[in-house]
Amino acid sequence: MKAEFSLGGQGPLPSAPLPTYGLRERCLVYQSIEPFLVPAQLILAMLGMGATMTVADFGSVGRDPRGLAIGLALQWLYVPAVAMGFIHVFGLSQGWAVGLLLVSAVPGGAFSNLLTFLGRGNVPLSIAVTSVTTLGSVLAVPLILQLGAGAILPPDFHFPIPRVMAEIFGYLLAPLAFGMAIRKRFPGAAPGISRWAIRGSLALVITIAVASLGTGRIRLAEYGFGPPLIIVLFGTFLAVSIPQLCRLLGRFDDDTVALTIEVAVRNVGLGLLVVHFFFPGQKEQGMVLFSALFYAGASPAFAIPAMLRHRFGKSAVLLRRPKPRPQPASNSALSS
Repeated sequence: MKAEFSLGGQGPLPSAPLPTYGLRERCLVYQSIEPFLVPAQLILAMLGMGATMTVADFGSVGRDPRGLAIGLALQWLYVPAVAMGFIHVFGLSQGWAVGLLLVSAVPGGAFSNLLTFLGRGNVPLSIAVTSVTTLGSVLAVPLILQLGAGAILPPDFHFPIPRVMAEIFGYLLAPLAFGMAIRKRFPGAAPGISRWAIRGSLALVITIAVASLGTGRIRLAEYGFGPPLIIVLFGTFLAVSIPQLCRLLGRFDDDTVALTIEVAVRNVGLGLLVVHFFFPGQKEQGMVLFSALFYAGASPAFAIPAMLRHRFGKSAVLLRRPKPRPQPASNSALSS
């Protein structure tokens, strides 16, 4: 028997065999509630962060757009180039190559904004990069796939533009704006609302992760240890190299941790929308699907070390001294 998986209400995914060994019923239950869990997690996260922010917080991104420019270059140029390098070095077959390329082509996910918030990174920069790269994904994803896998890209391939636009507004911008409105209208209540919204979001993240493993959705032994190991190496390479690049480009640690997390945590849900275009009815389609699901499950492990280092006052860059952003002088200091 087969079932169709979905992620965050983003439509059916390619058919996959239901897990055996008594997990079938749990898998069906999870399928029925997952379309509500993922959007709820994103909405709570953005609401909680919005309740701690003001419009002025985003002014720093406009005053120094280099951080945004670096984030776009990392997402649209560096990550796909690294993926193509891995495909060449490891000689990946078509199914695994398309899977890794698809992961590299999608933008950062909203979960990266939550991790940046928890790591005390530059949240406005993280949200700006997420928003711009997600909007740009309608052009960037097909272009990257065409450049890297044009020979096997089906002629009827298209990107779900209306769904992407609706999710940017519904799951990212609207709850963020609502949270900011709460802070402006009810400044005394905003910290408590933010705290409980973030806690609720984290609880849903844990629920989703445990359910994905417990229902057998991610089956590590299905393809052996080779493909998962390559995906882990890919994510680890990004998590280690991005901070070094950001430091070379002169970014402060709050920018560095934001961009590192933004690159490491990718919006695989968008990629899952187009998996069915590749290798329909063939075993290679399962490889593409596994690549996307496994990276989605593993990506927090790539981002959390940088998040924890920065949260506890350590350098966001391994083996380097901290580079905190200088704090503006207070009025009293200026008058003296």
